[in-house]
Amino acid sequence: MSPTEDRNERPRIGSPLWWYVWGVVTVAAVTVGVVLSGTREQELVRLGASPAFWLVALPMAVTAFRPVVPKGRSGDGTFALVVFLFALLLHVGLRPVVLLCGITMLARGALYRQALHRNLFNVGQHVLTLLGAWAVLRAFSINPSVASPWSFREPEIDVAQLVAVLLAGLAYLVINNGSVYIAVAMLEKRRLWCLIREDSRHLAVVGVAMVSLAPLVLVVMVHLWPFVPLFYPALASLYHNATLSVAREHDALHDSLTGLGNRQLLHREGSKALEAIGKQDDGVAIFVLDLDKFKEVNDTLGHSAGDRLLQVVTERLRGAVRPDDVVARLGGDEFVVIVRNAPNTTVARVTAVRLLERVNGICEIDGRSIVIAASLGVAVGPAHGVEFDALLRRADRAMYIAKSSGCGVAVFDPRRDEDWRHSPVVFDARLRPAQRSS
Repeated sequence: MSPTEDRNERPRIGSPLWWYVWGVVTVAAVTVGVVLSGTREQELVRLGASPAFWLVALPMAVTAFRPVVPKGRSGDGTFALVVFLFALLLHVGLRPVVLLCGITMLARGALYRQALHRNLFNVGQHVLTLLGAWAVLRAFSINPSVASPWSFREPEIDVAQLVAVLLAGLAYLVINNGSVYIAVAMLEKRRLWCLIREDSRHLAVVGVAMVSLAPLVLVVMVHLWPFVPLFYPALASLYHNATLSVAREHDALHDSLTGLGNRQLLHREGSKALEAIGKQDDGVAIFVLDLDKFKEVNDTLGHSAGDRLLQVVTERLRGAVRPDDVVARLGGDEFVVIVRNAPNTTVARVTAVRLLERVNGICEIDGRSIVIAASLGVAVGPAHGVEFDALLRRADRAMYIAKSSGCGVAVFDPRRDEDWRHSPVVFDARLRPAQRSS
């Protein structure tokens, strides 16, 4: 199941995620009620008669309905929305922007068939984001409205105004992204800091750029509104290039066939997990999994069938691990799983057996039934070492014991380490940095 599908599942009533989602929705609903309570028909008519407003509002809606999501990301991809939404907030204030944003996001959620709680949460977190940015502006005595629109003072721009806009933009990014990170961390049972760290590059490249452009859109909207469309191609190019940059970074860390992490990502995440052992007083298990008789599938049915088999194994591995665990492909038919919170070899072995039970079984490929069988080796840190490369080699040795004995799962035994060192077969060659083709 994809992250997007997970987010459409209704949170369990009474769970922390349930309280958080509906807490955000409730606070946002109260905010909308208070903000819109004094809305006058004349304000909406006046706003609708402004060509500059529509030149900003329409592309805002387009960016919401046609999001661009970089490869490997599961977010809503509405960063380009920030430019126009923030510019409108600066110019005409909270009331019309909350109304416009709420209608747009509700319609967008309905179009993409988002679950009700997810749709309302998206609206709610955008409302609270606008409220936070508006509160910063109010702190600097900037209070725009339809009747009294705001722009920078001329001919000299006050430094305080620049600081206000900067801090309001920062508040926009922090609240908008932070509220989503908290929900995702609860849903996927991941550490909040890990999510922020993974997304920080995209946020820095795209989010900051979009917020920085909003004041320029404001100035052009006020003084040269026919020129507003000139921002459209520039924004499209900026977002496209940023998306490509993030996609390239993703491809550098992931296997192209399965989408799993590659050696580089595996080494990085494994080292981090082992470094955290001292802080958490817990263990980390390294599983090396190798498919039995995979070469026969390639030779009999062809490489395309072999590739599909690897994808089936990938799906089963992903469904068998927790969100905080790591699954990677070493190359060929070899996979590695990093399992946190494995305090000893007994727990690691039980987990390994359950993992193998989820992977093994029959699957249908090109109309033929194929029996998936795998062998799995286990090494546990710090019991078997504190360096990731060493643990990976030891888990690999245990995997060969499991394969040769036919027992399915084997845990690394330090007492047999010397026998492996003097083995005439170089098992560790598969674990060298040079990646073997599948």
